[in-house]
Formats: sequence, structure tokens, C-alpha cells
Amino acid sequence: MSAPTKTVSLEEFRVRAAHTGLTLTEEDIVELHKGYLGMLRLMERFPTDWAGEAEAAHVFLPFGGAAR
Repeated sequence: MSAPTKTVSLEEFRVRAAHTGLTLTEEDIVELHKGYLGMLRLMERFPTDWAGEAEAAHVFLPFGGAAR
């Protein structure tokens, strides 16, 4: 990802989590927030010139297995 992503604060994450309708404890929200930030950090490391053709062909096949 070439553009840096905006970091979501714990408070903003807490508000978003409240809108899901799930029953989450404070500990759940804190752990999910840590995971969310970790995922964003990993996504920033993805190359911007990702060559899909370099991947194995079976990765991009539909579930039915039809050839391209």
C-alpha cells in the first residue's frame, strides 16, 4: 500500500465496535484494536507493484476450478 493509512484511536475503535451489535468486553475491544493496528502495519508492507502473474495459477481459480 503506497498511501499511509490513518491510525484509528482506541476510542474511535470502541465507538465502531459498539455499532456492530456484538457484546464485547473492554478487554475484547483492546485486543481487537491491537490486532487491527497490526493488520494495518502488515498491509503497509505489501508491495505496490504486486505481480499477480507471479503467483501460482491455482490461487486465482474460482472455487469451481474452471480454467481462466
